[in-house]
Amino acid sequence: MPALIKKISEVEWEGHFMTDNGKIKWIFTKEKDDSPITVMLIFLEKGVTLPDHRHEFQPDLIYPIKGKATMFIEGEGEFPLEPGMVVMVPPNTLHAIRNIEEDLLLYNVFSPAIKYTKGKK
Repeated sequence: MPALIKKISEVEWEGHFMTDNGKIKWIFTKEKDDSPITVMLIFLEKGVTLPDHRHEFQPDLIYPIKGKATMFIEGEGEFPLEPGMVVMVPPNTLHAIRNIEEDLLLYNVFSPAIKYTKGKK
């Protein structure tokens, strides 16, 4: 049976697959945990901009824990991304995190699970 409880401090950081200046803790994944959802902790350094992208089948739930950036969502435009908010990007919607002004730490959830992607070295 897959783990139902994890200590985030015991999950290893891996390189982020979209940038050399970020990392991901894949907390729950289909591939590693047989989880129906993907749960990640994401760290992005000041100055990073992630490219516009979309997740075809999954909504993307983003909860900023610390830091400051600009978020873009197709149909919504750009807005400040910072702690104290929760953002839900609908499936198949173009979005990006841009202009990270302070190191950013995000709690990120996808349902159904997205594919685990090994990060850059």
